[in-house]
Amino acid sequence: MTNGTDLMSRAQSEFEKMSRSSRLIFGLGIVLIIFLLWSSVIDPISAGWNNAANDISTQTARVEKAASQAAAQRSNVVAFGPLASPLQRSTESQDMLEAVNAIMSEFGVRGYKFNEASSAVKVGGSSLPGIDRIKATLGFEAEHENAIEIIGAIEDSPAIEAISNARVQRSKLGGRILAIELTIEAWVRGGRRR
Repeated sequence: MTNGTDLMSRAQSEFEKMSRSSRLIFGLGIVLIIFLLWSSVIDPISAGWNNAANDISTQTARVEKAASQAAAQRSNVVAFGPLASPLQRSTESQDMLEAVNAIMSEFGVRGYKFNEASSAVKVGGSSLPGIDRIKATLGFEAEHENAIEIIGAIEDSPAIEAISNARVQRSKLGGRILAIELTIEAWVRGGRRR
């Protein structure tokens, strides 16, 4: 301990003997040594830590995005049902029309109206990117027993995902005939059926 104290007091006395410019040069030399140590040792370490932190942040964001996409996919499966075989939009549209034609022919209904449209699917107020809805309005008149069977056959058809709206009125023809207007749907994801 005395050697350390003696060394410190000797260094202090030598420093005090130096001229003012020598002290300034000595101080600048120490600052330069500290700067060189910082730039060659500390800065690369801090840059490495910064890069590692950025990598961790990127990975965390990727995991969070994957988790939110998985949750969105689960809610899509709940909302739209499981994935079906991928079909082109034109094929899906044609399948829907052919299914309606077959059902109407089976029940002997003529003079029905079928109008198709499409739109982006919205769930909870926000649209789902890449998912389109093929939507068609089907209007027909039939006796009430047949009308119920026709609606059931449309619901059971694999070419039709859902009946989202149904309006039933008495026909202007009277009797037991009903005027039915249905909104039927199928979903297409990125040009493919959902």
